[in-house]
Amino acid sequence: MEKEAVDLRDLILMIKEQKQLNANLALEFDCVIETDDVKPLIKVINYSINYIAQLTDQPQQISLNASMSAITIAFTTFTDAMELPAINPQVNEALLPYNALLEQKGEPGKYTQLLINFRK
Repeated sequence: MEKEAVDLRDLILMIKEQKQLNANLALEFDCVIETDDVKPLIKVINYSINYIAQLTDQPQQISLNASMSAITIAFTTFTDAMELPAINPQVNEALLPYNALLEQKGEPGKYTQLLINFRK
């Protein structure tokens, strides 16, 4: 399969529209990755959205940012949850072809955040 350029901003907007997601977006332009199969990435983005959605009844925040060394998608919400569900280990396996990694940050009972970092 030939690699194609995938605009992460367009991908997030498409997923938001298809899911009819109530989310606040802050998406930078020109966040593009090269891949030969975007489907696993779509599944990881959906997983991240669903993971965050289960922790709150408020709209989540989705941001897309580029730096010199990485592109980051962040899924953030305020939550009262003191214990957060474990992240499925298959998520990071699915991100390997994209040179990406998912990490979880936050403070129990206050907020949680999932970050997908694509190394350049």
